[in-house]
Amino acid sequence: MAAALLFYEGLALYRARQRTPDVIATAARGELTLADLSERRRAMLLRVEDPAFYTHRGLDFSTPGQGMTNLTQSLVKIFYFDSFEPGFAKIEQSLIARFVLDPAMSKDAQLAAFLNHASFGHIRGRPVTGFADAARTYQGRSFADLDDRQFLSLVAMLMAPNALDPVRHKDANAERVRRIEALLAGRCRPAGLRDVTYEACGTWIRMGR
Repeated sequence: MAAALLFYEGLALYRARQRTPDVIATAARGELTLADLSERRRAMLLRVEDPAFYTHRGLDFSTPGQGMTNLTQSLVKIFYFDSFEPGFAKIEQSLIARFVLDPAMSKDAQLAAFLNHASFGHIRGRPVTGFADAARTYQGRSFADLDDRQFLSLVAMLMAPNALDPVRHKDANAERVRRIEALLAGRCRPAGLRDVTYEACGTWIRMGR
């Protein structure tokens, strides 16, 4: 069984490496460049989505608040999987992130790809892809015209796009934004790796009301 699993995952890595030049070309397409994201907003995004992004090598299972999927793994899910189910796919996703995509793609290129290809759920049956599309769809303005709170409203969606969009789930999105703001201001911190909802931040908010 172990030998079969090793063979299967080794084959998956080989196939992923064969696809990677096309993946990199596809990932480079999009409306936004990294220059469209200010240093301040880059810090906001990474503090929520991948705090150790510029230091890890595709995997991070130790940073509080990171959760089980970092930015590199998210790109693997977008570009290497037609469908994704927990289990063996998660192992494969992690291996591709560590041994294929992260070595082949610079961190800045990964971040730019995330700006253009992150999923923001569906609205009226249409997939919303990338921050520029999400800004128009959910905020009614261009990405460049977003204020900080509107930007964080989009960042807040990334954890669960269809459950946290600011159009159909305004209150849930606003609460997530409040928790993120408390986190960014240093008023609270994640309790552990899996604390992606920042429960301590929610407690602080409720007590402060």
